[in-house]
Amino acid sequence: FWGSQFWNSTETWYTTDPDFTPCFEQTALVWTPCAFYWVFVIFDFYYLKASLDRNIPWNKLNVSKALVNLGLLVITALDLIMALIKKGGDSELPLYDVDVWGPIIKFATFLLLFIFIPLNRKYGVQTTGCQFIFWFLLTVLSIPRCRTEVRLDAERQKVLDSQQPTEQDFSWEEYQFVSFFVFFTFTCIMLILNCFADGMPEQSKYKRGENEVPELSASFLSRITYQWFDRMALKGYRNPLEEKDLWDLRPQDSCSEVMPIFAHHWNQNVR
Repeated sequence: FWGSQFWNSTETWYTTDPDFTPCFEQTALVWTPCAFYWVFVIFDFYYLKASLDRNIPWNKLNVSKALVNLGLLVITALDLIMALIKKGGDSELPLYDVDVWGPIIKFATFLLLFIFIPLNRKYGVQTTGCQFIFWFLLTVLSIPRCRTEVRLDAERQKVLDSQQPTEQDFSWEEYQFVSFFVFFTFTCIMLILNCFADGMPEQSKYKRGENEVPELSASFLSRITYQWFDRMALKGYRNPLEEKDLWDLRPQDSCSEVMPIFAHHWNQNVR
């Protein structure tokens, strides 16, 4: 499948200079985030269906996401094309299954994420946890390969700088080096962009005012770290809070929304 071992305990554990095998780095560490998103993408579809907002305008954030995601699609497609050109056929380099299926799996995942950008705009979804976790996992799990690529590049430079002539062709390895770091850069950018929530929707079931609770427009990262509450906590630390300092209730928690539901179930039990 790859031409090398998937896991080597001697190379990873029983050594003073641990490292993963190339097969493990280019399969498990890349496909795990992809598998995660395909398994949990149902939640993103649920957010679209359950959203009460509509039509987020195009802005710098979602345009940047679309462009960077498009860049990832291009670089992944190039990986597949270059693998078919540089390897297999008359080439001395063998074409392994992972050279084909790796880019295909990544391309399919990035395409799905790209499709969600206009869908989230249309249905007013400002942030999604599944996508943030995907980009976080992909970025973190790509770090080991950064080390591997840097070390391999240093070894190639030693060979090229040596006085001994060599006929070895490093064009494929050099392409992989450049391609991976472009890919890793785009991945880091997508992670940063997903730390922020998208703009305010133009249409909503409820009236959204200036005094609304910040949680409604907070990003997934802000929600899980309660960063959206920092302003209130800081204000309360400096001065006693007054009624005017408090945010409005979430519309879903207001009496006009809660009471009909309560009355419906109450009447059923009374009968």
